[in-house]
Amino acid sequence: MAFASVAEALPPVRIVEVGPRDGLQNVDNTIPTSVKVDLIHRLLQTGLKTVEVTSIVSPKAIPQLADCRQVLADPKLRSLLPVNSLRLPVLVPNIKSLSVAIDNGVREVAIFVSATEGFSRANIRASVEEGLLRAKDVAERASKAGLAVRGYVSCIFADPYEGPTTPEAVLKVVQQLLQMGCYEVSLGDTLGVGTAADTRSLIDYLQKHGIPLHKLAGHFHDTYGQAVSNVWQAYQCGIRVFDCSVAGLGGCPYAPGAKGNVATEDVVYLFDQAGIHTGINLVKLVEVGVWISGQLRKSNSSRAGAALAAKSKSSIKSIGPKHVDALKWRLVTTTDGLKIYQLGPNVKIVLDRPRNGNALTVTMISELTDFFTRAKSDTTIWRIAIQGTGRFFCTGMDLGKGTSPVARTRADSDAQYDRLTCLFEAIDTAPQVTIACVNGAAFGGGVGLAFACDIRIAAAGSTMNLSEVKLGLCPATISKYVIREWGLAFAREAMLSARPVSTMELKAVGTISQVVEDDVDGDGLSRALDLYLAKIKVAAPKASSMCKELVRLEWKEAGSPKQASGIKTLFDEMMKADGEAAVGLKQFQSGVKSPSWEELLLSNALRSKL
Repeated sequence: MAFASVAEALPPVRIVEVGPRDGLQNVDNTIPTSVKVDLIHRLLQTGLKTVEVTSIVSPKAIPQLADCRQVLADPKLRSLLPVNSLRLPVLVPNIKSLSVAIDNGVREVAIFVSATEGFSRANIRASVEEGLLRAKDVAERASKAGLAVRGYVSCIFADPYEGPTTPEAVLKVVQQLLQMGCYEVSLGDTLGVGTAADTRSLIDYLQKHGIPLHKLAGHFHDTYGQAVSNVWQAYQCGIRVFDCSVAGLGGCPYAPGAKGNVATEDVVYLFDQAGIHTGINLVKLVEVGVWISGQLRKSNSSRAGAALAAKSKSSIKSIGPKHVDALKWRLVTTTDGLKIYQLGPNVKIVLDRPRNGNALTVTMISELTDFFTRAKSDTTIWRIAIQGTGRFFCTGMDLGKGTSPVARTRADSDAQYDRLTCLFEAIDTAPQVTIACVNGAAFGGGVGLAFACDIRIAAAGSTMNLSEVKLGLCPATISKYVIREWGLAFAREAMLSARPVSTMELKAVGTISQVVEDDVDGDGLSRALDLYLAKIKVAAPKASSMCKELVRLEWKEAGSPKQASGIKTLFDEMMKADGEAAVGLKQFQSGVKSPSWEELLLSNALRSKL
């Protein structure tokens, strides 16, 4: 009880999440706008009340933030901008950027000035004095427009070009930012070189020279592993606001060697353990850190986040099927571009042209169609999975020189149409349960492969790309499967925008069953498939086929006499005295609630086949 009373007396802190802006701006690979928007919403769901959403900058200066206008135009984000309980600041370097922010309903902006000449000239191509004048112009106009203004001061301890920063230089910038009308100034250790002693010394200096502590925030980078200790020291000095980045994302293009911001998970863990209120759900925050690390295909830089995620993963594994990792698939067939494996009644087809993005050649389309056609009458095959190798699941039609059927003769066009239509129809009408294991980006016909299947399991970083309009094409043969699974409005927007659609978007609408985070050895998706197959062993094969037919009747014949007739036929089939139901009922009555259908039926199927 004594500890509780002390903890309750400790002042709370406010966390400013800068991951969507400062954390992402230096990532080399282009991040889809949808992932950025999704990250913002996920962060807000953890209890964060302040999230810096983007920066309105020149695409040449920071290519990663070239889509800043698209981020701000997102309908869900626009609906949150007026919410009084939230702060969603946008970094603006000049008047032009401020105008864009105002036009998009932004209510808070951030301005930045370096405390040192070298960094200022490298970052904004201006002296510190010129930077202050620019910032003042933006701050005054923003205030007149009714916007709140937050200030940043960079390089508080050192400059990458000039060495140590004097406290007098920091004081000058802080004073002027406050005089401009900034309600708060964030002290940025851009290089991450500061220690707890440096932090205390600077804060004491600023306070002695009239800077109110409630007007200051801490922004620490972790280059030398000192960020968390600097946060704690700043708190001890009286600072109550801290900038952090989920999963420790970040860095600075003008500060060579600088690492990411202090991880939000590490800071929340620190304060939680000290009994200091942050208002943030650490479990949910860890999940966000794991997710965005998977999306970016990078390791999680949060020590607390990685440890807690590993602990959670270990707990899940301990209660799951332990035999799944030992499943041994047997290679049955190898052809040009395909490998086919079998494990009991399960078949796995692997697209094996990684250098060509697993693009579908005429031969591959023909072999896939033939396989699914033959499998329709093979009662020993109950489930069929399709997976790719390499970075891509499948990039669709082979569009290489001399191999593409596009823009050739009408006969070539008709032949390709027939090939693709027959392939997707064969997968869609297969009596077996079909599973797409999406290991990477899918384009065009690859999207068709995935959504002609019944179930989809996808790697966290994979995307679906209906990018045909970029090439003057349209997703003709796959459209009915995509629209059926995605819905009209979603599919229409994805087709017209040609944007990458993230797995998390598709999981949110139920079209992807499971998203698998990256793991150390890269076999997470394969193990997820094995685990899923182990789970659905309880499903009888004929009953599974009948369930698929019920869905097909609803899709094609909803409300019609054909649907009613089809349902009656399926009802009669399942009630047969010699059907699967008789076997299942007998098992149930004997106390077996989850029968092993492979043991019960597969041996009989093999005997009848022979």
